[in-house]
Amino acid sequence: MAAASPPTTQPLGKPAGSVRAYLAIGILAAFLLTHAAAAAWLLHGGNVEAAVGLLGALALEAGTVTGFYFGSRSARAEAARPDAGS
Repeated sequence: MAAASPPTTQPLGKPAGSVRAYLAIGILAAFLLTHAAAAAWLLHGGNVEAAVGLLGALALEAGTVTGFYFGSRSARAEAARPDAGS
């Protein structure tokens, strides 16, 4: 009789950090799709300045999500160091 494997403590049974990565990629993809569609609609209407501003907002949001993702990983790695408290 095979022993049952212990229950996993990781979300969705994935390796550590995978769910955070999936969320970051999903948020970036949603921003990309909605902003690209809105920019195309604005360009079709002849409003170039608003379309360029919208794509600039996309770059800002992508940078924010990416910075948060890598910043949270860095903070966790720093806290895990044995000499972090000294």
